Amino acid sequence: MKSKLILGTVQFGLNYGINNNKGKPNFNEVKSIFDYAYNNNINFLDTAEAYGNSHEIIGNYHEASGNKFHVISKYCSARLDLPKNISDRINHHLKILNVNNLYCYMFHNYDDFKNYFNLFKLELLELKNKGIVKKIGVSLHSNHNINDVLENKEIDLIQLPYNLLDNKSKREKIFLKAKEKGVEIHTRSTFLQGLFFKDLNDKNRIVQQLKAELGWLKNLLLEYNCSIEQLAISYCFMNKKIDNIILGIDSLDHLNINLQAAKFNLTNELLEKIHEIKISNVNILNPSLWN
Repeated sequence: MKSKLILGTVQFGLNYGINNNKGKPNFNEVKSIFDYAYNNNINFLDTAEAYGNSHEIIGNYHEASGNKFHVISKYCSARLDLPKNISDRINHHLKILNVNNLYCYMFHNYDDFKNYFNLFKLELLELKNKGIVKKIGVSLHSNHNINDVLENKEIDLIQLPYNLLDNKSKREKIFLKAKEKGVEIHTRSTFLQGLFFKDLNDKNRIVQQLKAELGWLKNLLLEYNCSIEQLAISYCFMNKKIDNIILGIDSLDHLNINLQAAKFNLTNELLEKIHEIKISNVNILNPSLWN
């Protein structure tokens, strides 16, 4: 049975994450992770032009193993070394990734969508008609611009943060609107870029600003005898409006822990306690603004 999980690959191409002390894994480690994911019915990889050499790593794995994942990638206007023509650009990616098509090609942020969607629209639709790109999407950081995106009937998929702090209280109306329009929903930041694993006494600025809420979560773990992986992943799994959940993995053990955590039964009582968490300063939940 197909897994609801999508394997994120940013940490294979970049030193990424607030809780990442190990850096990028080597290719043999990545291969073990990909093999295990593939054999456990995880069929999708999420990558992007901005994720260092992750395209090359995925392509090398496809060539070495013979296994093929469905790949989602994202347009980044800052990559001036890539072809400007969008068809040439995507065909370049297909060659590097060693795949015949992309499951989705997304705009990596709202600014790129706003500045380039109309310029590329006809070409993207042609690529979609040919089956070279199956879906056209936009990756977003907040609700602020979502209505503008959803007004475009050509958008098939959106990607948004969703987690224990950036939760249903902030996303439910957006999810409902997307589903009414038949738009596929993928969520990311399940662990808020690793923030949920940090010690409460860590001097990190974001940890200290969210210390009360992170402490609340740690109390829930003690009260309900569960792990942060179980709490965070099962919370996303419980939302039936979410089609797929992107998880960043930096080791084989980490992947196995998360696959097991997805089986945790989140009770309605625990669910309601999570929804009591309401953070007014939404900018603090956006990792792109942390630096």
